[in-house]
Formats: sequence, structure tokens, C-alpha cells
Amino acid sequence: MRHPLVVLCLTLLLATGAAGAPARAGEHAPPLSARFAPRPGDRVTLVRPGVVHLRRVTDDPWRINVLLLDLTNPAIDLGVGLGGGWLSGRHRTSALAAEHGALAAVNGDLFGDSGLPQGLTISDGRVATAPKRRATFAFGYDRRPFIGYFTEEWTWSAEVVAPGGTRHPLTLLNTPCPAGQLCLFTHLARRVPARPGATSLLLGHDGRVDAVLDAEATAVLTGTRVLQGTGPAARWLREQLAPGDKPEVLVRTEPELSRFRQAISGGPIILRNGRFIEDCLCALRDCSQTTTPGASLVCEDFSTDWKLRHYQWVRMPRTGIGYDAAGQTLILAVVDGYQPGYSRGMTQEEFAALLREFGASEAMELDGGGSSTMVVSGRVVNRPPDESGERYVANALLVYWREPPRD
Repeated sequence: MRHPLVVLCLTLLLATGAAGAPARAGEHAPPLSARFAPRPGDRVTLVRPGVVHLRRVTDDPWRINVLLLDLTNPAIDLGVGLGGGWLSGRHRTSALAAEHGALAAVNGDLFGDSGLPQGLTISDGRVATAPKRRATFAFGYDRRPFIGYFTEEWTWSAEVVAPGGTRHPLTLLNTPCPAGQLCLFTHLARRVPARPGATSLLLGHDGRVDAVLDAEATAVLTGTRVLQGTGPAARWLREQLAPGDKPEVLVRTEPELSRFRQAISGGPIILRNGRFIEDCLCALRDCSQTTTPGASLVCEDFSTDWKLRHYQWVRMPRTGIGYDAAGQTLILAVVDGYQPGYSRGMTQEEFAALLREFGASEAMELDGGGSSTMVVSGRVVNRPPDESGERYVANALLVYWREPPRD
């Protein structure tokens, strides 16, 4: 039984989490202390008003870190951290937090050898990479959180329209372009590499074609963009666009990207309306590697092999994010794993139950395994399993404390 004095102290400590005016008119959130109940033995720290760090050690054993944020407190803000403010490769979560002056952070999206995030990235309103059919957390200009998808396909629905009205699909953003495809690069990529057989169109600040380059590397300055294509896409660029022309770039997503100031992908979704859901094992629509190869499903865009190494009975370190039904409490959680006798990691269902315990109605995973990292007040509070320590990652979800102005 919990000692009544402990309950009283925790209640007094956490009640201050409601400091600041409600972020949305007409909505009065209960104090943060009323939105979850610590267990005996939990170490609870009030980091800032409305920012609570909870650390839990269990006999299983599990080592758990949870960060609770009161989104009705306007002093609390979120960001997506990129090293140097552009797609500069991999950096440690703690380094990204320090560089951007964040109060706290968790690791973000999955990444490949190049260090590029694999899904949608929006940082301070700047779209850095295109969405895939993967779970994405986004934070709107209205301060409302969102977990869901922006496309039903492996990439967005986008196209380039030439002045004459002809159109060509636009495949990716700031990412190496598949052969025969057309892709767009912005200053967040800094540079478009040389590529044999490629045609690149440099678009100036006014959106008009300034130069046509063949197989050349080019820098991408702030306010400029580059369209690059190979094969049929290169031919289309040369035939349909010339210096002085102003192509139109059309992007269609649901919901619209313009609604969100920040977005970071990962996957999969593990809670919907407070219930655990398990993503299907197909790779998007490809079920050929499953026991039901003829199934008609739309799954998250991970390979079946990857899913079998992360889903179902697999226990591993995990990083996740969720929010309550009112969209007023944000829950960030990291559980350590791959460390027998210290922390064994969780299955997806166990991890979903943890997020639900702290009030999550909607929740998803971010990158896990050796990437799982939580930083609070400049310190890594969990124990990543890699022998080299904290892993270098593609991006991070940042928590800011904006000191309220004094009268």
C-alpha cells in the first residue's frame, strides 16, 4: 500500500505542472498530477512546471524513463533537431539537444548508411524529407499533436508541372533519387551530388530555371532548389523546361503538411483509442513473404524481415511517443534492453501498455534498439546498450522550455 505522506508529497510536487495559461481557449486542463498515478518506488522529478521525469526500476528487470509534458503550458514547446539545422548526417541525441538548447530530447527516426531520416521530417515548418507510409508524430501550428500517416504509398503524391502543362511525378525530397525518377533538393540538403546521365535544373529565388546542368554536382543555397532526374525524367526536364521557365511543384498529402510546424517519423503505431494494435507483416502492400501472400492489406512500409525482428514476441529497447485523448499531455518513454540482469526490453504490447498507463490514447514507436536515448537537462538518463555508448542518429525530438516573460 502506498504511504499517504508519499502520495501527498507527489501530489503537491506534480500539481505545479499546470502552470501557465491553457494553450487553447475554452479548455482548462487538470493539473498534471491528476493525469497519471506514480507507483511505489518511482522516482519523480519536476523538471519544470508541466515537465515531469519519472524513472522506474522493476524486478523483471526493466529500466524505464518517462517524460510527461503539459501541452496546455505555453512555455513548453517542441522541435525536431537536425545537426547544424540541415540534413548533415548522424549526431548523438545529447549533442542535438545541446546544439539547439533543448531542455530534453529523445532519438527520432530510423536511418540508413547515409544518416538520412527514412520518413517525413519537418523542422520549424521546413519540410526536409518526404513522407512514407510509416507512423509519424506531428505538432501543429495550433499546438495539437497528431499521430498517423500522410500517404498511403511508399512516398508522397507529388508532381512537377511545366509551363506547357505537361506533368511528371516527383518522387523524393533531399534523398538520393532512384534511377529514372525525378527528385527535388532544397538548401536542407546543401548539395546535390554529381550523377552520370543526370540532368539538374537550378531554380532561383523566384522559382525560375536559372541553369541546366548535366551530371554536375551543385550547391543548393538558401531559397533555391534543384530538380534532378535520370533516364526518362532527365529527358522530360530537357524537353519541357528551359532557362527562364517557372515550373510548379504540387504536393498532395492527407493531412496537409502546411498544418504542421514539426514532424518526425518512426513506426509503427501501437495505440489507437487506447487499444493496442499490431501492424500487419506485409511490406506496405507486398505480402509475398508472409503466411498469407494473397492478402489485401496496407501495412507500414517496413520489410517483413524487419518486422519479424521487432514485432510480436521480440523484447528490445524501445522509444515511443503518445498523447492523451484531449491532446493535452504528451508522453515520451524509453525502456532499456539488450542488457540481461539490468533491463530485458519490452515487447510492443508491453510498451503500449506502459504508454497507456500514463494516459496515452494514441501512441507510436520511434527508432529503438541501440538508438533508444532520453536526455533530460543535459544528461542521458537511460543506458543505451551499444558498447560505444550513445548511438549517432538521424534526428531527435526536442523539448524546449520558453521562459515566460516577466511583468
